[in-house]
Amino acid sequence: MVVAVLLALLAVTLAVLLGISQAGTALVGVLGWLTALAARLPALATAGRLHAVRRRDTIIGVSSGITDELVRLALVLVAVSGVESALWAGFGWALAQLVFIAAIELTTFTWPIGRQAAEQLKAQGGFVSTHPVHSGVRGVTAMSFYLGATLLLSAGPWWVLATATAHVLVNLGFARQARKRLLQVEVFGAVVSVALLLAGSAVLA
Repeated sequence: MVVAVLLALLAVTLAVLLGISQAGTALVGVLGWLTALAARLPALATAGRLHAVRRRDTIIGVSSGITDELVRLALVLVAVSGVESALWAGFGWALAQLVFIAAIELTTFTWPIGRQAAEQLKAQGGFVSTHPVHSGVRGVTAMSFYLGATLLLSAGPWWVLATATAHVLVNLGFARQARKRLLQVEVFGAVVSVALLLAGSAVLA
């Protein structure tokens, strides 16, 4: 319910600030992220039955990374044309995740479902933190990753091999190492995200 309200407010805000055209493309990105989230559910349900934590986290990290990039590829093929469109779609995708993370952080300590969602998000590379600096860094990293991935895919569908590989590696880094080596994992995620953004910008330059 909280997420639905926040996304509705997001849609209205984007329409007011960006205008109908840009807001429409950004909302397509939001819809893409929601579709990817729903597509992860079967893997989450299956892996959730496993008692081996490392194996469970590996399955979730790999499947969610591949699922996200396949959904992003479908989004690009159907609704994205040109650099500007790719940027707004990537922006909408990243914004949807940031809103979702913010909603989880608001409910993590007061709502059991919020705690469960936080654990699932951690296993998918979306490490949850209530520290504002950490949240800000994660937000910039996520924005760079999604913009770069969307730009690359708009340059050619074969780039999905690169974006999916990068996504899986970042997910596995967070799933396996974030609790012990958070700084190293954050740096790795930032480097991968910046590399994707630079590659996407260079390909479409």
